[in-house]
Amino acid sequence: MRKDFAIGSRKIGDGHPLFIIAECGITCNYDLDITKKLIDVTAEAGADAIKFIFWFPDEIMCDKTVTTTYQTVRGPEVVNMYDRFNSLRFTLDEWKEVKTYADKKGVIVFSTVNSPSGIEYAEALKLDAYKLSSWDYNDLPLWKKVAEIGKPMLIDTGPVFTEDVAKVMKIMKDAGNDQSLLLHCFHTGIPAEMNMRAIPYMRETFDTLVGFSATDTDDTMDIVAVSLGACVLEKRITLDRSLPGHHHVLSKLPDEFSKYVRAMRDVHASLGTFGLNPSANDLKERKKHFRHLVANTDLKAGTVLTADMLASKRGEYDVSPEHIGKFIGATLKRDLKENESILLTDV
Repeated sequence: MRKDFAIGSRKIGDGHPLFIIAECGITCNYDLDITKKLIDVTAEAGADAIKFIFWFPDEIMCDKTVTTTYQTVRGPEVVNMYDRFNSLRFTLDEWKEVKTYADKKGVIVFSTVNSPSGIEYAEALKLDAYKLSSWDYNDLPLWKKVAEIGKPMLIDTGPVFTEDVAKVMKIMKDAGNDQSLLLHCFHTGIPAEMNMRAIPYMRETFDTLVGFSATDTDDTMDIVAVSLGACVLEKRITLDRSLPGHHHVLSKLPDEFSKYVRAMRDVHASLGTFGLNPSANDLKERKKHFRHLVANTDLKAGTVLTADMLASKRGEYDVSPEHIGKFIGATLKRDLKENESILLTDV
């Protein structure tokens, strides 16, 4: 797989800035006003992209009575999943309005697709990339169809094993699509279950770029992810945690997201390169505090030098104390004052 690729105007991968996605697949509530404000938040925070979900519940659900429990600021809420997903939809014309608005703001738009109609929408909107979710891993015909389009694919992991990812990566390879990025994610609040070492593991095992999709407002795991090699971060945002619907309570508010973007870019910048490369200030201070050899007392020419006649004092210039052996037992050629540097030409 390639070591970098572009989504829109942004390059992703080693040697490129961290790519940060504002995740709004639920929290835009599929309200145009809210959605445009979330695009504003994304742009003002300095993030790169905003991600939505194309919901077509009739294409992904048989049982329309299934319920699930979501957390809200008001407490747990039991909802009918079909009804909920059906409420989270825009028409294609509304999506075009969203895309046009984001383009004007310089924000890349892409979406999770989980159905044939979702692919049709993505192509109609000329989106630059696709996202595929944790819950669609065994729908290999869907993956094949998306892979063959040839656009970058951001791929969640979550409740899958190595063999599951291997099947998807084979589909990518067979389709001739080398623009993949695996997003480590999880659905647990227990740190010991988050297995963040999956990030370097997937990078090495599948020779692909890796990112991290967070599921809460805490930043600890995001920092760990970047430190382990993630080049993409996805974080949920909302305008107000009290808005109706789920995920709002697990999302960053606008001011929090701005701070998050700045902090994550600082974390990424702090990684530097693989090796020991002191900062400019460290090198400046080194000149002050590293040692050099000096006379420990006034010395006359002709003196046969012993170790106690020399001292190491601060200031990195002239002769380093590591070379003291070149002076012991040697005859001094000139007079030296106490604390005067001794040079190799002095013996």
